[in-house]
Amino acid sequence: MARKEPEDLEAYMEECTRIEPLALEEEYIRLPSDTAYWAARYAAVLGRYLERRAVTKQMASELKRTIRDRLTVELPKKPTVSEVEVEVQTDPAYIAAVAEEDAAEVEKVWLGGFLEALRAKREMLVSLGAHIRMEREMNMRERL
Repeated sequence: MARKEPEDLEAYMEECTRIEPLALEEEYIRLPSDTAYWAARYAAVLGRYLERRAVTKQMASELKRTIRDRLTVELPKKPTVSEVEVEVQTDPAYIAAVAEEDAAEVEKVWLGGFLEALRAKREMLVSLGAHIRMEREMNMRERL
């Protein structure tokens, strides 16, 4: 069953990474589904980033060819690589494509950091579980 998109994403993310010390069993049970959900979101974000990067590269290639051809006609000499590159870098459509790629990369890095927080939660839960087991064993030994 697919999860419904949370209304308050930041609050939901905080809820996913918080550890309730009195509900460790529920935390253990919840963690795999949280991780799967956020990994799927990361995959989608990564896909958008890769798509934007490909679009930007393709646009740059097409602009270089078009600009080189135009400058070859306009200038008395063959245009230099840097002259063509300056024209590409200042093209409004290219600037917009780079901005979209950058935004997608920021989202990818942000979500990747969140997945790292979920991994840290998993490690903390394992550590807490081991600590609780050790305390229980010590309490049982004291009773004997």
